[in-house]
Amino acid sequence: MRFRVNPTSFRPHIGTVLVSVASLLGSPQLSMGGSGDEHAERTGAATPPSEVAELIDQLGSESYATRIRARDSLAHLGLQAFDELHIAQYHPDSEIAMTARHLVSSLLVSWSQPSDSDEVREILHEYGARNIDERRSRIERLVELPEHAGLRALIRLTRFETSLDLSRVAALAVMQQEAANDAKTRKQHAEQIRTGLSECQRAAATWLFAYADDLENESYDAERWSQLIAKQRSQLDTASALQTTRDSVLELVRVCVRHAWLSDKVPDALALAKANLDLIPPTTRDLTQACGWAIENGLHPIVLELRDLHRQMFETQPMLLYSAAEALKANGDVQQASQLADQAILIRPLPRDKSAREKLSPNELEETAQAHREIAQELQNRGLFEWSEREFRAIIDHLEIDSSPSVVARDRLALMLSELQRHQEVVDLLTPLIDRIESDDQLKNRLNLQRFSYEEMRSHIQWHLGLLKIQQGDPESAKPMLEKAYQLKPDNIDILISMYQLEQDDPAWTAKVDALLEQSIRRTMQEITSIEVMMKQKARFQPSGFELAKALNQHAWLVSNTKGNYEQALRYSIRSLELKPNDSALLDTCARCYFATGDFKNAVATQRRAIRLTPHSPPMIRQLEAFEAKLRSTQ
Repeated sequence: MRFRVNPTSFRPHIGTVLVSVASLLGSPQLSMGGSGDEHAERTGAATPPSEVAELIDQLGSESYATRIRARDSLAHLGLQAFDELHIAQYHPDSEIAMTARHLVSSLLVSWSQPSDSDEVREILHEYGARNIDERRSRIERLVELPEHAGLRALIRLTRFETSLDLSRVAALAVMQQEAANDAKTRKQHAEQIRTGLSECQRAAATWLFAYADDLENESYDAERWSQLIAKQRSQLDTASALQTTRDSVLELVRVCVRHAWLSDKVPDALALAKANLDLIPPTTRDLTQACGWAIENGLHPIVLELRDLHRQMFETQPMLLYSAAEALKANGDVQQASQLADQAILIRPLPRDKSAREKLSPNELEETAQAHREIAQELQNRGLFEWSEREFRAIIDHLEIDSSPSVVARDRLALMLSELQRHQEVVDLLTPLIDRIESDDQLKNRLNLQRFSYEEMRSHIQWHLGLLKIQQGDPESAKPMLEKAYQLKPDNIDILISMYQLEQDDPAWTAKVDALLEQSIRRTMQEITSIEVMMKQKARFQPSGFELAKALNQHAWLVSNTKGNYEQALRYSIRSLELKPNDSALLDTCARCYFATGDFKNAVATQRRAIRLTPHSPPMIRQLEAFEAKLRSTQ
């Protein structure tokens, strides 16, 4: 990182730190390396902390001249005094605190270094000129970069962010990233943390110092982390409260608990989590989030502890009851888990008959159905398919078939059953709705306005009828059904993939599928080219990078599951992930591309990354099992 004194410009520039005007004239050019000590190395020994502390104390002197000299000296020191000036912003002497805040705010740090990648420099461009929310968004983008590419920048932000809150966010972001697989890289990351932070005394820096030691020692230091958390907690109810927040302490606890869990120190993880449950605000949203986090990390006893602490709230909130039921189920108490799930679905019940429906206003009815649908979707995301299906079917069974909430629930349930390969049930679910639409043009028009395609539903029915025939061992009967499904929805490449994967013992069928495949591959290539051209033209309504990522992924998925240029498909898939990092669907495709090229090891590794992001996706789990089996067979 570089900076220089600039007496003429108040706008942040790359490589520039603006120091307070009083100290600028005649100041030498300053320069800061990764540790912040390069200037000291060139001009002599670094200023001792005791000298900086003395200058800070002089900011509160009764002598005006002493105050001005101290202020100018600190300004001249620049980033050498940065860490202690930050602490001084909370000094009990208001004169010292005010001057320290002024000095800190007058430092405009260049956040990027020449060694940073283009992606990092782009993210950090004019970082200091952004507001808090925009800077937080930049931190999130740094976290999403692959291969820890944003690590050095996050360390930099931890040390020099003027907002202590964002400093903590950056530090926690470092700790939340998945550690490197090999010990050598982990040690390199630990050294980068120590070098980048130098002697920084911020609380967030102490977290990273402890994390660096854990990385290097390949262990979790439970006692050290407990002390750090206790210190943070002690500041919540003191005059130091401005330096920490309940949310940041809670997030630190969660990060530490996860590290303990990943280090196979489950008792330490549980003990730390239980000791800090009082940090969780007693609201439905916060408790639901806490339960989801505990379940995701395998800490089911924490959910039951929360239920004991907030039993009344759990009894009235469906998702909290479902969380407790899931925890009980994980602990082997299936009967009590079922009882809680039965209790949950009866909260805010749907009307059982027409007379009960008529007592509710349309808005009340829709809001009740939406609440059950959101619960069903959350249960599906958690892999609780039985309970999810029951919530979906409650909407379908208790509302008119042509009502919007019922149609949406039917569509979402059909998608879930499709992923579970329950093909007959998909057909049984969608057929009554199709029959109703065919006899009701008004309903068809209304659903079209809501982006429910009649042709797409018909296509799904034909597709799953074909898949059912394949499942039953009758591929010949499946062929006309799959062909009809593709005719109705030619942009559904999964249907074409199903057609390709039928037994290749019919030359006429093979020729037909090959022709369709060639057309579809050409179409996906044309879409990619079209989007790229529009993006280069920078038109007013140009497509986004996400749209390009989607098109690249579409092509890669089609080719990798059929035939074509597998190496190109892999390149496209990797490029889509550069545009949209850490997307489970894109990772799923990338894994398939690796598999198609014969790189089974990377296929398994990439598929595991996808499943870590979407742990309960049946298709992703099936694909991982297939890849692992193939890898085992080659070893």
